Amino acid sequence: MKTDVVFPLTVTFEDGSIEQFDSIESLEQDLEDFDSELDVECSVTDKLGRPVRLKLKMLEITELSLLHPS
Repeated sequence: MKTDVVFPLTVTFEDGSIEQFDSIESLEQDLEDFDSELDVECSVTDKLGRPVRLKLKMLEITELSLLHPS
């Protein structure tokens, strides 16, 4: 999967907890179902602080991209 996203990714959840993910594999192992567009209280940023669109369905990434690519 080609992506302009720079790891690690930081996910801030609705309860304020923060987790970092070093690779696609760690995302697929540790997040079961997640959609950064539906989970509006959550945010995902890459190493450079850029907002990221992240979608996982049943431990498989279906989308991983910058929200506002330059």
